[in-house]
Amino acid sequence: MVAKSAKRNPKENKSKERNWTQIGMVVFGILFAVLMVASYGIPAMSAFRSVDPGDSVLVEYTILDNDGKPVITTSQKVVEKTMKQGDIALLTGPLSLTGGANATSYVEGVPVALGGGQGKFALLQPEMEALNDGVLGMHERETKRISIHDLPIIQTFDTERTEKMGLDFTKLQIGDRISVQMTITDQPTVFTDPANDISYLRFGTISEKNNENMTVNFDYAEADVTVMQITKV
Repeated sequence: MVAKSAKRNPKENKSKERNWTQIGMVVFGILFAVLMVASYGIPAMSAFRSVDPGDSVLVEYTILDNDGKPVITTSQKVVEKTMKQGDIALLTGPLSLTGGANATSYVEGVPVALGGGQGKFALLQPEMEALNDGVLGMHERETKRISIHDLPIIQTFDTERTEKMGLDFTKLQIGDRISVQMTITDQPTVFTDPANDISYLRFGTISEKNNENMTVNFDYAEADVTVMQITKV
């Protein structure tokens, strides 16, 4: 006698197919979750890492004057917005800071774009130290406004000196901002015209003016800082 082969129930076949499909979907879901964790794991971990004293910190930033106007910035959008408002902000690159550190010199010359060339903009010792202190405790991708104001840096320009800088004294008004190329000594109030010495660019705002002299304020108020990278010591 030949045994008859058992007939397969179509419902059982469909049930098995559904089971395998469900298993495949579960496996795919697990793999997808693992890949997502792997791809976002490093940024997620960096969010828990903060700046400690001595850490090297790479930041993007915008320096603001006492009227809240950008002076130098790493943001092309800020440059364009400032130009539309009738002012000038110079484009610069990311800045390297050290958490909580003292400045190594009185002047930090940061490169800025000047037309088709490049110049050096002066960030002074109190400003650099305020930035170094201000980034302490910050996390990567975090943005913070840091006060960098120290003592007022004020200079008086008479008519002759103003004309030598290529400026029309009679047309300048209180609130106007001027750029000056200057040699900066270890005393924050001593600015001299550049000769063969290294000179730096600095923006100042006219705060007072009469028929003979004008007073220009060269200090800045704040900086918008975004931490891009932290290198632990």
